[in-house]
Amino acid sequence: MIITRKWLEQHLNLNNISNDQISLALNSLGFEVEETCDFANLNEELVIGYVVESIPIEGTHLRFNKVNIGAQKLLEIVCGAANVNSGQFVIVAKVGTKIANGMRLDEREIRGYKSQGMICALNEIGLSNNVLTELEADSIYVINSAKDLTSKLGKSISEINFDDYIWDMDLTLNRSDALAATQLLKEISNYFKISYDKNNFKSIVNKTNAFEVNIEIAKEIEENVRTVAYATIEITNNDFRLEAKDDLWLKFSHSKATDNNFEQLANKAALESGQPVILLDANKIEKNLKLESISVDNKSAIALTSNNKLVNIIGKKTELEFAINQQTTQVIAVFLNFNPVTMRKQQKDLNLSNIDLQRYIKPLNPNLFGFAYEVLLSNLSAYGLVKKASEVKSIKQAYINRVIYELPLSKITDLLGINISIKEIKELFKYLDFEVTGEAKNLVFKIDPNRTDLYGQNDICEEVARLYGYDNILEQPLNVVARKNTKNISHKLQVKIGDYLIGQGFNNTKTYSLIASEKVEKWNLFDIKNPVKLMSPLSKLHETYRTNLISSLIDVAIYNSSVGNKNLKLWEVADLYAHDNFRERHLAFLVSGTVLDDKITKTKVEANYFYVKGITEAILRLYRIDLSKVSFTVCESVIDELHPYVNAEIKYENQLLGFIFELNPKFENIKKLNKTFGIELNINALEHVSQKQYVSQEFSKYQQSSRDISLVVSHEQQYQDLIKKLTDNVDYLIATNLIDEYQDHELAAAQTKSIAISFIFNAFDHQLTEAEINDQWAVVLNNANSLNAKVR
Repeated sequence: MIITRKWLEQHLNLNNISNDQISLALNSLGFEVEETCDFANLNEELVIGYVVESIPIEGTHLRFNKVNIGAQKLLEIVCGAANVNSGQFVIVAKVGTKIANGMRLDEREIRGYKSQGMICALNEIGLSNNVLTELEADSIYVINSAKDLTSKLGKSISEINFDDYIWDMDLTLNRSDALAATQLLKEISNYFKISYDKNNFKSIVNKTNAFEVNIEIAKEIEENVRTVAYATIEITNNDFRLEAKDDLWLKFSHSKATDNNFEQLANKAALESGQPVILLDANKIEKNLKLESISVDNKSAIALTSNNKLVNIIGKKTELEFAINQQTTQVIAVFLNFNPVTMRKQQKDLNLSNIDLQRYIKPLNPNLFGFAYEVLLSNLSAYGLVKKASEVKSIKQAYINRVIYELPLSKITDLLGINISIKEIKELFKYLDFEVTGEAKNLVFKIDPNRTDLYGQNDICEEVARLYGYDNILEQPLNVVARKNTKNISHKLQVKIGDYLIGQGFNNTKTYSLIASEKVEKWNLFDIKNPVKLMSPLSKLHETYRTNLISSLIDVAIYNSSVGNKNLKLWEVADLYAHDNFRERHLAFLVSGTVLDDKITKTKVEANYFYVKGITEAILRLYRIDLSKVSFTVCESVIDELHPYVNAEIKYENQLLGFIFELNPKFENIKKLNKTFGIELNINALEHVSQKQYVSQEFSKYQQSSRDISLVVSHEQQYQDLIKKLTDNVDYLIATNLIDEYQDHELAAAQTKSIAISFIFNAFDHQLTEAEINDQWAVVLNNANSLNAKVR
């Protein structure tokens, strides 16, 4: 971003402030000044001249010119530029002058004509061809001015601001708002405590209602369009010339010149406000526009069309058929804001960088159109171009409410390590578009709506530090106070889980927290609200903070399978985040293919539901959760990637703890995965329902006894419910274990299944007799009979 001194001086009194002081201010405010250029020092004295007479030299492309530079005698200058002619105010380098291209001029004779200096082109005196049109690059510069420059003849070209000083800054992504010159104006005004008149950027045009323009947004790009607004302007005097001061400011600001002066003024409004403006001839579009995706060189690009005719590819010039010309009487100004990621792709595909695209690709305030329209009208009115103007009308608007943050003064002083009062903090923000209120010990900040980078209390503290001056914050050694360590039971349990899973042969993984928004929505198993979406992600694959861990582990499994590693046991523990200060710790693990392959015993176990369920129950026991109150309930509706029947919600009474599932066999086949099972648990929920009171468990010194039973029950029978009913009024029972769950074709046809369970009996005060065990076993069998369960 470039800012110039002459533009700043239109709004601020900088009489006592040097260029070096402004450079220091910009750097201390966080705007890294990469380069400066003082145009006053690029050339020795250049003056304003007037071409009185211009005669072609026969047989050449040269012209012999007599130029008035305010002296009694006219200068005679031979010039080869095609556009030189009498009646022009021009820039003149006199004999003896050294210009920016290194040439020192001397008097010479050309084709028999004396030449006493040079009529200058801009690329000869310091401007790059990159900001000039092809015609300008081969032409002398003609000074346009509404004022009569006769009294300025022979005077320095500082009269047209060619002595300007520019600062070229590298903006960090969080300060994209500073792509508006007005935002930098605020910063400099605030730094030097100099006020400026905000009415300078407001037009004095009385507004009317806009005539109706239908702007349709195609469905395929609707989610990438944040703002669409327009206004209508009736213009007059449209055959005007851009003032030299404005023209040079645009060139100093690296705005590529165009042959259309209305587009030049639109660029000026974009530089000042940060919002690009597209100007169209209203009579040529028949009040009908469509924003859609079109194909350009076999690549998609967002464009404005009218009745299937291309009007404007976003980021490029308006097509000549719809551009403003000398016959235009009605203008439509269109203001757009897009998803920056989409625009970055468009910029890359178009291989183009200009004023508009530099702003479309950044996360700017999507509601700048009102301010930008005022700036545009102000610029048009300065040339007497506006006859009537409408109010601006929004078609689609991404509302961003003005954010308000409250924070105690102690938060600022403790975090920054400075002693500062509320009054001093208010003074720091005095000339910025922040409203800072508060008394005693608390502050309320109403944020500048253009500062879309400020999200919370820490950002406000950093903003205070920036304005206070990082160099003014003294470096002090930390005062470390030793405190008694408290027991972090939560951390210790997570370490135990890690040790347990590693012991079971699992590999710990760390996956990326940012995933595609589409995947966040699909895999939001825990129904986490308001996920955090980046304003300017590097790619669509990494644009939103995830709401689960298991989908990331599945991606790891898919990658490993693709490189031949098909037997996997993975786990990960990480925090999930969302808006409204949401933070939740989760554990996920996954098994795929063979989970046990003992070459000595020739034991081979493939991934199965009971294996992962057993791992899950072991983790629940680590948290001292009563398994008799835990249920595994099949979800009636699941996403396509999950098995429609082999899946379950894990709940403790009515509290959701997590999910267990097998991947859909179709999905496994497509991704070339072996049978794969996934589990994700909410660690915060586990801690909430865990038994907090630790009690020493008594162990019996007597021999325990067991009885096994196999029951045929309904296929809908839940194991937890079955155990509760089977163990009702049973004494001496210390444990039950699921041995097997089985279903063959015959059982499946009858909608039943077989469950084998082991019951373990013992007493603490005596050795149980066979009769005592048989009595309790009889109670179990009686309970089974009352359930209509068939004993096999």
